[in-house]
Amino acid sequence: MTDPAYFPPPHSARIGMSDVEQLKSQTRSLRSVDYRHGGGACRDAVVVRIYWAQQLLAAEASDHVRARLLTAVADLHNLAGWTSFDCGQVGAAYHHFDRALDFARHDEDLTTNIVYRRGRVHLHHGAPGDALAYFQRGAQTPLASSIMHANEAWAYARQARSDEALRALGRAQDAFAAADVRHAPDWARFHDETDLLSLTGIVHTELGDTATAIPALLTAVERLGPAMARSRTFCLIALATCHFLDGDLDEGKAVGSRAMSAAEDLRSERVWDRMRPMLRAAAAHGVSLR
Repeated sequence: MTDPAYFPPPHSARIGMSDVEQLKSQTRSLRSVDYRHGGGACRDAVVVRIYWAQQLLAAEASDHVRARLLTAVADLHNLAGWTSFDCGQVGAAYHHFDRALDFARHDEDLTTNIVYRRGRVHLHHGAPGDALAYFQRGAQTPLASSIMHANEAWAYARQARSDEALRALGRAQDAFAAADVRHAPDWARFHDETDLLSLTGIVHTELGDTATAIPALLTAVERLGPAMARSRTFCLIALATCHFLDGDLDEGKAVGSRAMSAAEDLRSERVWDRMRPMLRAAAAHGVSLR
């Protein structure tokens, strides 16, 4: 794989689809680094690429190439926002999401994805009501609808609105069943059967339904490999929390220790933030994971 930090300058004052495809390829590579190692491992490289993207925007191009370029630049800012969020840089995250929305005005599916990610920032920082306003925006494709409904379920679960959470989760599952996952755009490709299973486990963890959460999380942990190391760590955190809630202290400590070890290998502030409920659940039983 080409070094994601490497990029050549535009060849001339006029660009073509090869320049756009190169930008998309680099964004794809950097996104894979984010999944595997956390936003801190690639955020700077993403931001540096934005300067090159600005050179492309200043170049001449056909209308077709220009439209594709705007989508590519929007997704680059989308990734910059997400990696900033993962690093704990909320202000920078919002800045890049706003820029992404500016560039994605012509692309409804990408716009929906950016809106979803803004909602996740609110959800992470303790504002599920604000997050719901983003997740309930609506979507044009089944895959995007599944993402929105699954996260809507999570926000409802955070508010202890069990019935609404389960209905939203059902809508997410129905939408996913109708989705064309094989042709998913880069920004939505993460949402596969395993991701939906992970979210199912997390929603039921939030609701205190450990009997449903644990099997879902166990299966997700088994399926998630090194390429999705951060997602796997999130599942381990939720799984350990479930065991502590059940009073299964030995299993909780074992899984919690695995989560802590996995987090050490990631450059993600968000992972450590998500660790807090697990640590509180452990401490409530006199268990130390430090």
